[in-house]
Amino acid sequence: MNLNEFFYDDPAEKSLEHLAVDGGYCGILRSVACVGDSLDSGEIEIFDAQDKRYCIDKFEYSWLSYFGRVTGNEVRHFTRGGMSAMEYVETFANGHGLWDRKLACNAYVVTLACNDISQMLCGEVEFGTWDDIDFQDYHNNKKTFMGYYATILQRYREISPRCRIFLVLSLMKLEEERLPYFRKIQTFLQELSQKMRFVYFMDLYQNGPVVDEAFTKKFFMNGHMTPAGYLLKGRIFTSYMDYIIRHNLDDFTQIATIGEDLFDPKYTW
Repeated sequence: MNLNEFFYDDPAEKSLEHLAVDGGYCGILRSVACVGDSLDSGEIEIFDAQDKRYCIDKFEYSWLSYFGRVTGNEVRHFTRGGMSAMEYVETFANGHGLWDRKLACNAYVVTLACNDISQMLCGEVEFGTWDDIDFQDYHNNKKTFMGYYATILQRYREISPRCRIFLVLSLMKLEEERLPYFRKIQTFLQELSQKMRFVYFMDLYQNGPVVDEAFTKKFFMNGHMTPAGYLLKGRIFTSYMDYIIRHNLDDFTQIATIGEDLFDPKYTW
């Protein structure tokens, strides 16, 4: 028996070197929610014959639905086209009951950033600093992008105390004016994953495909992905999450006890 056929174990492996076509070890998560925007809602952007624009969220085509089908996990779309961290905290989550403990999951994937950059460019919200985050009490967080983003993580940790959280910058086309904010968010998420336990940053722009003209021609229609693009994204996300689990096995030993009162103190909780 070749164990590598069942558990790929190469310390030098890169994050997207091994494709988890069957969902890999993501299957141990069992319940996963995504906090995101149109790029996580399977949104299709279409212009009709009169050049009128339509944007339709099609959850069945989202990367998360693909992820759920291949892993067998229960998935929850905490997403909507146009979503930002500010809107999520201020109105959307409360308005849709998304802080309800009945919806608690073992893992959360947070992909917000695209619309947040738009808000920062037009002055609706400031980027913020680390001083805007109170890691002991999210009620004290400031109303900046950093403050709102951290609040989302902290609130879901309150609802599901031992959940695992994956932070991602979705694959998107990056115009020149958006690039400085994108780089700041990239750094923020990397550092945030180091400050909070069991939080992992999936850096697709360091390790994933280049979103260039050839990529967008294949996988985008207007400003959003095609169904094939979302499926590709699902394969990428699934493979990256599988890589994180396999390279941090101690962090996932007791994933089955999330939501239970008991856990074994001899192992990583």
